Amino acid sequence: MAVTWTEDQQKVIDLRDRNILVSAAAGSGKTAVLVERILSMVTDKHQPIDIDSLLVVTFTRAAAAEMKERVRGALEEALAANPEDEHLQRQSALIHHAQITTIHGFCTYVIQNYFHLIDLDPGYRIADEGELKLLKNEVLEEILEEAYEEKDPGFINFVEWYAPGKSDHSIDNLILKLYDFAVSYPYPEDWLDDCNKMFEADDEGKLEEMPWMKELLDEIHTLLLNALEVSKSAEKLAESSAGPYMYLPMLEADETLISDLLKIDSYHELYETLQTVGFKTLSRKKDTSVDDVLRSQVKGLRNDVKSVVSDIRKKYCFKPAKQVVKELQLCREPISWLIRLTKRFQEVYSEKKRKKSLMDFSDLEHFALEILVKKNDDGYVRTEAARELSGRYAEVMIDEYQDSNFIQEFLLESVSKVSCGTYNRFMVGDVKQSIYGFRLARPELFLEKQQKYTLEDSREQRIDLHKNFRSRKNVLDSINFIFRQIMERPLGGIEYDDTEALYAGADYPDAGDSDFPCTDVLLIDSKSPELEDTKTRQTMIETEALAVSKKITAMVGNDQVWDKTLSAYRPIEYRDCVVLLRTVNEWAEIFSRVLQSQGIPAYTTSRTGYFSALEVVTVLNFLRICDNPMQDIPFAAVLHSPVGACSAEELAVLKSTYPEQRIYQAAALYAREGSDEALREKLQKFLGLLSGFRIRVPYTPIHQLIEEILEDTGYGNYAAAMPAGQQRAANLAMLVEKAVEFEDTSYRGLFNFIRYIEEIQKYEVDFGEVNINGEAEDTVRIMSIHKSKGLEFPIVILAGMGKKFNFMDANQTVVLHSKLGIASDVIDSRKRTKEPTLLKQVIRQRMTKETLGEELRILYVALTRAKEKLILCGTGDLKKRVESCGYLIYSGDGHLYYGKLIQAKCYFDWVLPALAGHPCFRGLFDMFQVPMGREVSLADENAGFHMRVVTPASLVTSEIFTRMDRKVKKQELLQWDENTVYDADAGKMLEERFSYVYPYRQLADIPVKMSVSELKRTGEDDSGDELYYEPDQIPYIPKFMREEEDEEGGAARGTVYHKVFENLDYLRLTGTIEKPYAELKRQIDEMAEDKKLSENDAERVWIKDFVQFLHTDIGRRMCRAGAAGKLFREQPFVMGIPASDVNAEWPTEELVLVQGIIDAYFEEEGQLVLVDYKTDRVSGPDGNELIVRYQKQLLYYKKALQQITGKKVKETDIYSVRLGRKIEISN
Repeated sequence: MAVTWTEDQQKVIDLRDRNILVSAAAGSGKTAVLVERILSMVTDKHQPIDIDSLLVVTFTRAAAAEMKERVRGALEEALAANPEDEHLQRQSALIHHAQITTIHGFCTYVIQNYFHLIDLDPGYRIADEGELKLLKNEVLEEILEEAYEEKDPGFINFVEWYAPGKSDHSIDNLILKLYDFAVSYPYPEDWLDDCNKMFEADDEGKLEEMPWMKELLDEIHTLLLNALEVSKSAEKLAESSAGPYMYLPMLEADETLISDLLKIDSYHELYETLQTVGFKTLSRKKDTSVDDVLRSQVKGLRNDVKSVVSDIRKKYCFKPAKQVVKELQLCREPISWLIRLTKRFQEVYSEKKRKKSLMDFSDLEHFALEILVKKNDDGYVRTEAARELSGRYAEVMIDEYQDSNFIQEFLLESVSKVSCGTYNRFMVGDVKQSIYGFRLARPELFLEKQQKYTLEDSREQRIDLHKNFRSRKNVLDSINFIFRQIMERPLGGIEYDDTEALYAGADYPDAGDSDFPCTDVLLIDSKSPELEDTKTRQTMIETEALAVSKKITAMVGNDQVWDKTLSAYRPIEYRDCVVLLRTVNEWAEIFSRVLQSQGIPAYTTSRTGYFSALEVVTVLNFLRICDNPMQDIPFAAVLHSPVGACSAEELAVLKSTYPEQRIYQAAALYAREGSDEALREKLQKFLGLLSGFRIRVPYTPIHQLIEEILEDTGYGNYAAAMPAGQQRAANLAMLVEKAVEFEDTSYRGLFNFIRYIEEIQKYEVDFGEVNINGEAEDTVRIMSIHKSKGLEFPIVILAGMGKKFNFMDANQTVVLHSKLGIASDVIDSRKRTKEPTLLKQVIRQRMTKETLGEELRILYVALTRAKEKLILCGTGDLKKRVESCGYLIYSGDGHLYYGKLIQAKCYFDWVLPALAGHPCFRGLFDMFQVPMGREVSLADENAGFHMRVVTPASLVTSEIFTRMDRKVKKQELLQWDENTVYDADAGKMLEERFSYVYPYRQLADIPVKMSVSELKRTGEDDSGDELYYEPDQIPYIPKFMREEEDEEGGAARGTVYHKVFENLDYLRLTGTIEKPYAELKRQIDEMAEDKKLSENDAERVWIKDFVQFLHTDIGRRMCRAGAAGKLFREQPFVMGIPASDVNAEWPTEELVLVQGIIDAYFEEEGQLVLVDYKTDRVSGPDGNELIVRYQKQLLYYKKALQQITGKKVKETDIYSVRLGRKIEISN
């Protein structure tokens, strides 16, 4: 069925020849529209383009793969409708080369194609996170050691400022943080230099000109404007009937005071004024006609105004300009040292990565930028590579544009045609969903274009998509109701008004239940008497999780959701529900445990818990003692584990017998002379096992060592048999995978692997337990809000609404900001005191605002995941929260006033005040006897909310009934008669399933592919065992007559000889074939120079073997063929043979693929001669054993060669290096 696009969507699809910014709200179908635009450009009847002439960049590899698959599917559908269309046929082939990729995929493409322009080794690889952590640590140690050796007083002062304790670990963190911040910019050194300039104010005049001073004055201006608004609201109440009219003179004076402050545009003047400013005392006049509620509300509002002015004085105007300048000068040297060390870190870190041929993702961006853009005195100039790429791309498209950063913007701008006057950029995103500030995303890039681009036809045009095709109207009404009040430009960066609101585009048939789609708000009072004694963080989370579990249990199987596949309503299942959390650390594990305890299947996608899993800890401890058994804690842990099988009492006996010895030494002594025979046997067995593994460590790959440990100790099977065995087995398999990844790094050996794991744990990198649940599992998913972005769920439960926001970054000693730079406390090392500088206060406030803005957007993302129902749940001091909602001030456009929004500490601080204007909140006002005062009514009949206070007492009662019910059911099950059939249909189904036999079991042994060598072995007779192995009889040769033996054995020597045969230049040998020694020596030396052979391998080649070969008939014939260009070497092949050829018991109709590589063949008189080199030792001069050993293999080679070339193979030869002659295989 054809898709019907909205008018705005059709615009997005059709408009051309301009820069387009699509502001696409959640659920607006932006991906479908983007795919349709790509398809319409490719299939345009007048100006079709090739799919590979588009650059489409999205945020994740999964999103890129999905989009590419959608485009491919759409092209296939178009081709099916027009199979003769040559252009579509071409696109079907080109789609595999289409650049629908991530930004890092695009950077990789640029580097792979233009690496030579910046003298970059193309053999790089992307290092994994753990390897980079180790390398960074090494570099930090190196650069700090350098600085300590210099003994510069400035550096010593820097260390005293930022690492006054015994460790300088805090300096490591500062350098890494500043480095990560800097590399998000196109030119990190420039940004770091600009940070230094923030401290160049030498006098009060320059101070007023600093860019951060304007930021300060703007913020003060915003606060004063809001204070003025509050004051006017108080005045309005005082003027109302029964209002406290006697307060009017004071309120008018307040307005005058604030208005005067708003006129000041100088910090010095503002500071001086605020030192003397004061508020008049409110009149104490008594009048019974004045309403006490109104009186208290006016007092409260005036106190808010006074608090604003007081906060401005304390936070921003707390020191004179002269002192501000002095403090900046004091901070200049320590900050300069921090920047200097960061630059040095960048230099050494880059150098080490280059030496190891490593890159991280920021390197990809910077190398690509270096290729595409050159910086000169006049600015930035595109390179020839950039111009070449821009000429190739008809349009540059970027999805999720709100998550771009400055360097990504630079890159994509450079490969567009904008600088040539052709506008061909297409950007789509939603700034309300920009939630990756921790990855240094810059939503301001989107906002700048959103304000600059016009809605009318122009070269830079904006198109807004506001229809939501995901959610029910009830859900959208709830979201709009909340965000119209809490999202505004000064805080969230965008004004949530009619142009930003969500409008229903999805059609949900009427279900008949008008209450179910309403948004539920579950409130848990942290001040409940039941929680007073055990008011720990864990208890609060468990209580909230229990409340959520009761809600899920009540919905599942009872309420209904719409199923698109069935085109009907069906009962809710567990898989329809998702629990979203702001952070999964601690919360996810507790929620999962509580839900499962309630009989609700649940899994979490958290990235924690892997290194604390018992099975992983046990294996890592075993590896530690394989490396060094003198470590008491790991050794004792392994002894106490199922591997050592020692009880706690036996460990106590061991240690008490030899109290002065380490446990390893004590175990060794007790194994020899201990009195307890059973313990002695255990220790002997364990120490023998450990000794065997320690011997293997030097030559065994780590992943293989772990596999052998699991196999030989039996611990792999033991872990799989434990409770949650499937999960444990998956965790151990993941450990093997991580060992394989480690072996691909630049580090080697067990010691370094253990250090690698310890460094990963030290830097709190956790892989998370392996997820063994599929998407189709009927379980409740528990995930972070960030993880849920781009997904949708019928029922969304947003928990942890009362959890406090994380302002940790804003409270550090050193703070960073993209535009305002670096700031620090002023520290007196001698007095051990510190206080914030004014610059730090400005940056801290800006960071707090940006954190709150991002939290607003995260809340928006969470709520917009819901298709049919929203449930909000949280814990807090309800009385305090309700009292704070008693009287709320709104701005002229309906927002809660800025002063209220900026003070938020958790999501409930926004959501509850927003809901205070809804009828659902009246019950809470009544419960806590709080008078409800309103400036305006915000009740919206379309926004349905149900608010319920969940008491711990009710949860306990419910839990008691649940456990009683579970106990009764358990007794029923235990009393079942196993001989009685309770359900005949179920019994029949179970019998059929358990008695089922797979009908094609015998085919499971047939391999899909075999090498010729494997095929050869299947024909060898292994029916008997060789009782005595008779070694080759090698004649004695005096030592002085022997050539140097090949240290690595015959197999390695055979590989070297094959490599020489493969690379011999027969054309050069033709003229010297009678005396070829010198030419052979020259060619082998060249192979070593060209790295085709190692120097050691080249030295081990016996040149006389090749002289002998060239003097044989087959050697001379190959030489002639080589000179004539008719010699072919190392010919790979794959061919299919009947399975019965491999094993007579296998069916003929089954096919087995055989693969191999033919050493050499040459053409002679229109037919082919096949040659295979062998370096095997042979016992007799006739070489018959080689025929027996390799005849089957060579006959397959012959058959494959005839199929490949279509020519007859007239001769099949083995050339034996040992015998120095050919052995012909009869056909």
